[in-house]
Amino acid sequence: MHDLLPGFVDRLLDQGSDPGEIPEVPVSSATGWLGPLAARILSVPSAGTHRPADAFLAHGYVHLPLPAPDGRPVYLRLGSRSAMVPWPVLATSVVLTVAGSVALEMYQEVADSLAGRPQYARSFGPEQVFAVHPGTQCATQSSPGGVQVLAAASTSPRVGTSLTGDAYAAAVQRARWVLEGLAHGAPAGDRR
Repeated sequence: MHDLLPGFVDRLLDQGSDPGEIPEVPVSSATGWLGPLAARILSVPSAGTHRPADAFLAHGYVHLPLPAPDGRPVYLRLGSRSAMVPWPVLATSVVLTVAGSVALEMYQEVADSLAGRPQYARSFGPEQVFAVHPGTQCATQSSPGGVQVLAAASTSPRVGTSLTGDAYAAAVQRARWVLEGLAHGAPAGDRR
């Protein structure tokens, strides 16, 4: 993708939705990326490249935009409430778990989602990754201190509400605290 994200993210974003098209990601590429990623993005939220109006709250997460030279949207995503929240996936997306955990449920039909009957359910911890495709019926739930990086294959219409200046400042402070700890080798559990 670019120097911000681990190299395997591009392969996951470019894959098709056919199960036979899962890209090969060597274990050596998919491990050891957390500390270096935290170090690379540590200064981004407060670097002044984005205004508070660029950040937003949607699907149970605060989204802080990160610079993406290739034009693909990339966000630092902070859990804002600990409840399973539907996520309408509009573009192939990759979620890299930075701190805490995120639970993922996938559903065959919308009715299954409404009834809380997932076809697939899994929880992801620090330095674990998952990808979802457009049209996937899914929901996620972050642990209270959960932080992820969300990268999407293409821009989609922004949904959600803009953050106030105070909410933006609080989110940036929380993100910096988590990233500073990771960049200095702290464990990646829930950091509130």
